[in-house]
Amino acid sequence: MVAGSTSLVSPVSSGRGRPLRVVDADARARLAALVPRLAPATMAAERVVPVHDALATVLPQGLMQGSTVGCTGEAATSAALLLVAEATQRGAWVGVAGLSGLGVQAAGEAGIDVERLVAVRRPPDRSPGLLLDDGTWGQVLAAMIDGFDVVLLGPEVQVRPSTARRVQARAQPRGAVLVLAGEVPGFTCDLQVRADAVWEGLGDGHGHLRARRMRVEVHGRRVPRPRRDELWFPALDGGITSTSVTSAASSPTSPTSPAEDSRESLAPVALERAV
Repeated sequence: MVAGSTSLVSPVSSGRGRPLRVVDADARARLAALVPRLAPATMAAERVVPVHDALATVLPQGLMQGSTVGCTGEAATSAALLLVAEATQRGAWVGVAGLSGLGVQAAGEAGIDVERLVAVRRPPDRSPGLLLDDGTWGQVLAAMIDGFDVVLLGPEVQVRPSTARRVQARAQPRGAVLVLAGEVPGFTCDLQVRADAVWEGLGDGHGHLRARRMRVEVHGRRVPRPRRDELWFPALDGGITSTSVTSAASSPTSPTSPAEDSRESLAPVALERAV
């Protein structure tokens, strides 16, 4: 018998040299107690981090834990914030590094629970001796992966490819999701999200920023065919919606509706321009 196993029967002598097999009444309970310990652990790739409802068309299953998602395009930062917003609403913590220009208001407008957002700021450029080197960045990122469910990185993170590989290898078994806002050298991505946007409401030297139409495309190893959608981010009412759900022709918040031509913008415009 293998050491540590539990038998349901016990050999007992019958008096004629032949053992009898008597059922052990307690063995079944002991075996049942072992099941949770012997069951295979759930792999990180089988778990997902939820995303904002506006991204349901391009990311219907959310983000796989342990994966790396790269955001590019002129609205890369906004797309990265939107990717992590729903996770914070459900109790996840997000660590941010390499995005010194990120504002709390911009994060809040993207739907992030700012009380669950922690930013690591780079020392000012006027102190070159205090800038983070590859080794320091490696330690910082390793600590963030151990402490946060989602880690959002910007272009100010400068690490060697070997350090980036170690960081990603650390994130996979822990189930942490890495989201890259803009070009972050050294990292390889499981998913690529390209986001481009056009503001509505501006004329030739006049008008107000009223709503922004964002074009999103997702592709990667786990997405056989690119998925595309368009979002209002923000819409006239400040919300974030997919045009797949609310068409521009029928939506009361569509900036192309004639009834809205004279209405001033209700949406704040603090969202940062992508890096």
